Amino acid sequence: MERSSMSIGSIIGLGVVIVVLYFGMQAMGNSVRLQTGINYLRTGQTSLDLRALARQDAVNAGIDPTLFERQINQESGFNPNAVSPAGAIGIAQIMPDTARGWGVDPHDPVASLSVASSAMAKYYTIYQNYRKALAAYNAGTGTLNDAVSRCGSSWETCVPGETQKYITVIMGS
Repeated sequence: MERSSMSIGSIIGLGVVIVVLYFGMQAMGNSVRLQTGINYLRTGQTSLDLRALARQDAVNAGIDPTLFERQINQESGFNPNAVSPAGAIGIAQIMPDTARGWGVDPHDPVASLSVASSAMAKYYTIYQNYRKALAAYNAGTGTLNDAVSRCGSSWETCVPGETQKYITVIMGS
C-alpha cells in the first residue's frame, strides 16, 4: 500500500494558504482596504482611520470626498457607536429598515461607509444635484420628491428644517 507524502501539518498549512489567498483576492477588489489591512498587520495598529476610509469610499463611488467626509461628520461625528433619538445607527446613521434594504449591518463602520457612499452616488445620479442627494439621504427620497413637486426650484424651503440645516452645514452655504 502506498502512503501519501503529505503530513497532516502540510495539509493544514495548505488549507491556511488557500484561505489567506481567497480573502486576499476578495480584498483586492478594494486596494485601499487591502493596504489598510496590510498596514495593520505590519504595524500592529488596532484602530481604523475612518476619515481616510470615508474619503476613499467617496472616491471609489465617484462623489466628492470632502463633502462625504463632512456628511459623515454631520451624521455621527465619525462615531461608529452613535444612535440617534430617531433610531438611526452607526457611523453613517442608517435606519434599521434602510439597513435591511441595503443589506448592511449599520454597526459595521467599514460596510456602512461603503454603502453610504454608494447611496450618495446613486442619489447624485438620480437628482444631478448634491444638495438634493443630501436631502434624499437625510429625509428620504419620498420627502425630497414631494418637496420638489410642491415647491419646484424652491424645493429646499419645503423639506424639514433639520434637512435644510443638514444641507447647509455640509455644503457650507
